[in-house]
Amino acid sequence: MFPFSTENTKAKPSYLIQMNEEIILQFRKELQNLGYCKTVINSYPKQIAKFLRYIRKENFEVQSKDILDYYSYLKTVISPRTKNPLSDNYLHTILLAIKLYFDYLQRTGTIKINPYQLKIKAPKSEERKVFTNEEIKKLYAKSSKLQVIILHLCYACGLRRTEAVNLLLKDIDLENNLLYIRKGKGKKRRVIPFTRQVQKDIKDFIFSNEKGEYLLNITAERIYIEFKYLLKKTGLNNQGFTLHCLRHTIATQLLEQGMELEKVRDFLGHEYLGTTQIYTRINYGTGKLSAK
Repeated sequence: MFPFSTENTKAKPSYLIQMNEEIILQFRKELQNLGYCKTVINSYPKQIAKFLRYIRKENFEVQSKDILDYYSYLKTVISPRTKNPLSDNYLHTILLAIKLYFDYLQRTGTIKINPYQLKIKAPKSEERKVFTNEEIKKLYAKSSKLQVIILHLCYACGLRRTEAVNLLLKDIDLENNLLYIRKGKGKKRRVIPFTRQVQKDIKDFIFSNEKGEYLLNITAERIYIEFKYLLKKTGLNNQGFTLHCLRHTIATQLLEQGMELEKVRDFLGHEYLGTTQIYTRINYGTGKLSAK
């Protein structure tokens, strides 16, 4: 289901629909082969389908003007979810999908001339927020047993939400205080140490809850809801904090404590050092590192 309609009033020939669908499917396979994440693999082909539905042309007929016209149209679209115009970040994502698509077509010889000629700068990313030590203490103080475990996993252990949801009981070594992440982003595996306090709280949580294959036995959406409720309880809502800020916070604290960037990368499960560097910036006022 698309967030906005791009249906053209005129019916498109069936042969054109079939031809475009086949090429889009090949493009999707190319994204898989190149190792893009599932979000990109699923969303980019959909964006291409919407674009081609709008312009009603075959791939080799597309011109730079068609892409520019589509971009101008997108800027007039009101999102039914937010009731606002599409964000700059979302528009940039759509344009990136179109660019990758025509790069692929040119690379495979499907088209000779790449029609994508737009020179639009990517929107500046907002500075990532981090929690202060006092705010972290406040979160723990107001947490339920489930919320404490969520904090331990997403803050103390630096897990992504999906990693926390997928954490199996068999992947928790309570004897040696280690977590084994086997389903990380990009299928990367890593081992994460944790403190005695985390060990104690996990033991108590396992003992007092129904036994199952997973530690949490809840959905990713439930984690999000629990965290939003915790922010509200502590008065930290409406300040731009997200669950991912817990991950930014622990990364910043580890760097401030002198951990090497390479080790922080391994702790977070980043494939490239550059990704970890994006997380941080030096605060020249204090001489410390802080999340970006």
